[in-house]
Amino acid sequence: MEDSLSRRVREASETYHGFLLNQVHRAQEDERRRIARELHDRIGHGMSVAHQQLALSEAYHATDPARALAKIAIAQQAVQEIMENLRQITSELHPATPVGSLEKSLLAFLETVDSERACVGLDVNGDESWADPRCIDQAFLIVREAARNAFSHAGAASLFIRVDIAPHALIASVLDDGRGFDLATARKHGGVGLASMQERAALLGGRVTISSKPRGGCLVELFIPLKRQSDGPDGA
Repeated sequence: MEDSLSRRVREASETYHGFLLNQVHRAQEDERRRIARELHDRIGHGMSVAHQQLALSEAYHATDPARALAKIAIAQQAVQEIMENLRQITSELHPATPVGSLEKSLLAFLETVDSERACVGLDVNGDESWADPRCIDQAFLIVREAARNAFSHAGAASLFIRVDIAPHALIASVLDDGRGFDLATARKHGGVGLASMQERAALLGGRVTISSKPRGGCLVELFIPLKRQSDGPDGA
């Protein structure tokens, strides 16, 4: 009987040990995905902006020196933001400063787009105070990534961003006239950007829906449920 009891205790111990290892592995995978999202969306974006603005500065150097200097100033600002984001990432990815105003942050991003090559529009409706700072921050990163993809990969000539904030939901859409893509192929070979948008929305209980086809543009839709600040634990 003692042998049987010892065997059961040993088996239970091994099972629990295996369970703990699986939990640790899962936590490590989640952390790696989180770091990948932060590097791609915060550092990668800043590097892309700085590179683009420096290239435009060189293009305008001979014909429009004032515009060339303006592009350099934007590149310098992007580098400063990269440095700040790196400090945040090395501080366990805790943002030191939130986005603040979603509309102002999106306008600042759109100012980095070459207006001679693309037509852009932005419409933000509702009271941003209905969404908490974390939601605003994540919504900005998702919408910005969708817009960046439209210009960087889809070759879009026009893009329109709409954000509607209501007491119970934040809804956003990014519509472009780019070359589009096959959704099945994108899901199979999708890069960090698409996965990042979907993961960020899921962390807030929301979702990202993508509609596209080759040579048919792309529509990215974001839905994030919100809880009113006045709501109690029972939702009353």
